[in-house]
Amino acid sequence: MNLTQSSQAITSAKPREGDQILQNAINSFRTVLTPEQLDEFNRIQSVPDTDAVLVFTAELDLQRQNQRGKSIASRLYPVLQAVHNFTSIIDTFVSSNPTIAALVWGSVKMTMMIMLNAAPYYEAFVELCMELGRLCPRFEQYQALFPTSERLQEAICTFNASIIQCCQRVIAMPKRSTAWASPLNPLNPSFWQSFQQVFDSDLQKLRDHSKNVNKEIRLAADQSQHRNNELQRLENEQADRSRRSLSRFMSRTRDDFDTMHRLQIMRSQELERENNQRLLDSLSSYDYIKPLKQARQKRYPKSAEWIFGTDEFKRWVNGTTPGLLWCSGKMGSGKSIICASVIDYLLTQRSSAQSHVTFFFSRFDDSESMKAETILRALARQMVTIQDVSGDTKQALETIQDAPEDISSELSRLLTRLLSRKGSSSWVILDGIDECQRVEREILIKALRSILNDGANARLFITSRDHATSMFKEACVSLEQVSMNCSLAQDGMAQFVDQAVQKCLDSEDLLVSNRTLINEIKNTLVKHADGMILWATLIIRHLCVQPNNEKIREAIALRNLPRNLTEIFNRILDRIVSGEKENIVQALLPWIVAAKQPLTLSQLEECCLITPLQECTVHDRYVNGIHLIDNWFQGLIEIDYETKTVHFIHTCVQQFFLTASDKPAFSNFHVCIQDADRHIGEICITYLNFNDFKTTLVQARSPLTPMAPDEICQMALSNEWSWPRFLRLSQKIRGQKRRAADIDATIASCTRASDATVQQTIILDHPFLSYASAHWLSHSVNFDKEHCKTWTLWKNMLISGHELAASPVSKEHHRTIDEALVLWATQNRHSALLQVVATSTELIEEYHPVLFDYLLEESDVNILNRVLSSKECGQALNSLCCRAAHDGRLETIKALCEAGASINGRGSFPDWHDSLPLIEATETGHIEIMGYLLRNGADPNLKNNKNRSALESAASLRGLKGPQGCRLLIEAGADVKNTQALLLSSAQGRREIIKLLLDAGADVNASYTARKWELRSVGV
Repeated sequence: MNLTQSSQAITSAKPREGDQILQNAINSFRTVLTPEQLDEFNRIQSVPDTDAVLVFTAELDLQRQNQRGKSIASRLYPVLQAVHNFTSIIDTFVSSNPTIAALVWGSVKMTMMIMLNAAPYYEAFVELCMELGRLCPRFEQYQALFPTSERLQEAICTFNASIIQCCQRVIAMPKRSTAWASPLNPLNPSFWQSFQQVFDSDLQKLRDHSKNVNKEIRLAADQSQHRNNELQRLENEQADRSRRSLSRFMSRTRDDFDTMHRLQIMRSQELERENNQRLLDSLSSYDYIKPLKQARQKRYPKSAEWIFGTDEFKRWVNGTTPGLLWCSGKMGSGKSIICASVIDYLLTQRSSAQSHVTFFFSRFDDSESMKAETILRALARQMVTIQDVSGDTKQALETIQDAPEDISSELSRLLTRLLSRKGSSSWVILDGIDECQRVEREILIKALRSILNDGANARLFITSRDHATSMFKEACVSLEQVSMNCSLAQDGMAQFVDQAVQKCLDSEDLLVSNRTLINEIKNTLVKHADGMILWATLIIRHLCVQPNNEKIREAIALRNLPRNLTEIFNRILDRIVSGEKENIVQALLPWIVAAKQPLTLSQLEECCLITPLQECTVHDRYVNGIHLIDNWFQGLIEIDYETKTVHFIHTCVQQFFLTASDKPAFSNFHVCIQDADRHIGEICITYLNFNDFKTTLVQARSPLTPMAPDEICQMALSNEWSWPRFLRLSQKIRGQKRRAADIDATIASCTRASDATVQQTIILDHPFLSYASAHWLSHSVNFDKEHCKTWTLWKNMLISGHELAASPVSKEHHRTIDEALVLWATQNRHSALLQVVATSTELIEEYHPVLFDYLLEESDVNILNRVLSSKECGQALNSLCCRAAHDGRLETIKALCEAGASINGRGSFPDWHDSLPLIEATETGHIEIMGYLLRNGADPNLKNNKNRSALESAASLRGLKGPQGCRLLIEAGADVKNTQALLLSSAQGRREIIKLLLDAGADVNASYTARKWELRSVGV
């Protein structure tokens, strides 16, 4: 089938195959439901709301409150969100039955409710759903292609039908496993293993369907590009024919015109969907959900409900108090858990179709989350759906997308408009804004104050270590405050301690059977925790390692209880040392402290013990038993269930390791952030240059196999093979726009047709590759030739490019140093990269304007010293010195002079050719700099390329600066005779300057030959 025929087939009728696949799965699902369940299922009619996944997971936790243990419903989020996204698109493009989308969502939702009531199976089912979530196709990859590809629609419908079939088997399972001998009886010791084995075939089927979906996504993308090219060809042909003969054109091209019209409609619709989605993505792609899920998973049932009983919260939620409720509490008191509980309360008790619950958690180990712009963007993104992208909202999004600089005011206006929509109040929940730097906090507070003052229909809840008065200072904001140290919070602490201790007893981590001692433990923790959940958690962990009741009683005796968190951390280090795990912990610490984003277990396993300049993978250096890392750190780290990333349990743990210990025995646990950052950078550089990858890349390009012309074209129309793009996708970072077709490049690399498979295999075998590719440059800020073994390797990568290294200014791999990269380096204070630029004659000559702008505008003397440390900048120093004198940057001039810049050296770059620092400072009236230059040997009698002296420039200065400048120059020995300073001052009537010049010996009767360019200025 040719392109035109395939396009006609796609658009001729709405496809029904996917509809039937889903209908069959739903009908089969009905067969395992009881009459009551079936009746409830058949009543499902409506498509889920935007917040349906958040609301449902909150409801699951709420209904499980009588169960022991932490919240786990959030682990269901990935699979629920994938099904939710799917239902939103099939309701429009696939199903003729409006209830199909609702029933697809309802079947999954009902399965989870049924399993919640079958409590023994619930946790096993949750683990199964986590695996399902990892297999689900990513909505952002297929949403734009879905409407025009019947094959893609069928593949995705088949995948989701398989999920429904898996749910059907899950519901049927408890009915078949009631006998004690059944391996699927939860009381059977082999239950967990048997449960996984039963669903192996379902998971394998879903894996196969997932691979098929990915294949169809690639095909649909190629077809879309192919249609665009065909449309362009037809338009060009018709334009050419119309120039020859309009009548012949109309008679001969009617069929082509109809085809072109259909393609134009398809392309127009496709472009609109893509542009709208691109606008939303440009607003924010930050994963604001993950911290909420993590906070939920730390929560024990009812332990955070005390906040709802406070008078302050009741007034705030009922709208009888100011719009801002500020919740303050000490470090480790569980503020993030309180935030998660408030969000869930609002989602389940107070949310409506007209209101929104928006939130953001700032995390200490995620630098992006501590930026005001990230927070404001994420809040706005939560309130805008693809259907909202029109009118004023679309115009605002376009303004934000195109804004080159600070956009906090535009974001504030957008948020105010979104929050001012008619209906019930919306809710904004912010946690941990005290983690942000002061400047970022001020920007955020200013935006929030603007939103409240402009009458937004919103109520804000904010948690922080600091009190609101210290944050808002003189800002006029009406608010109410509640403390985490109030009397009701004690009830929450008692609930937490009771459940946390009981969980350890149930899991036999705490081996105590004496009921009196158990009560003593609980009472002691509640009494002395002083509101710090973190303190109580670590004490419980300490009690679990005690060998007998006597030691436990000693540990909870008042004299032995640690007085603060630092004392607890020191005791934990004692246990780490006594357990002989200090070496592996000290090796892992820099990676956990200084990584730009949390690393996974498999990444830490691979990279932790690599040495700089190692040539290839050495499997014997992999960390054995990395899954035991929580035991090695004695509870100071936690592993995210969904992503398997490793985190410190709290920001104070990170701060503890960054602070030098007062105990010499623990000095090796201290992490210097600059040294750790440099070490990770060296490992990234070493890793990207492993021979493993060089061999693979060569093999991927080796023999040129024969290809048919249509295959060449098809490959040319597909995405260009790019490691960084593929690695971004592997980290679930959104893809970027397609490059133009390149047939020549495709012929030259025709073996790349199977490169996607090669890449997937390499990433599975080398999990650290995606991190090293993304962060090799950001970790090299502190590189220098003296301390870095990989300096030469890194410098070669910078200058010559590297196929595995991502570029921070491009969506392709890093190719070389260009103006965009230099600008990025100035914006990110990347002193090592700027040093490479400054020490290269070719690079400094080409990019000195960008470099000079930064050095002078920011007055960053530290980076200037790094740039100048090599002593190889030559005449660039003189040009920079002239620029600094002109801009009045005294500290920069001092640093330049100390680095070897000549006080009397002339500028060499075009903008400062033959200029002199003293004359530049004089012409712009920088008297202090003139004095510094003259005291350090500047010659007052040298002239610039306009044959003008410093004294002549000083005589032209207005106000008091003229006499001051002239006096400095005369005292330094300026020649008052061979100059036109007297002529200039006389023409301007500057009596004080005239007197200074005459007193210094200027000849009043001297004759002057005025330069032509000066005639007008002196009135001649």
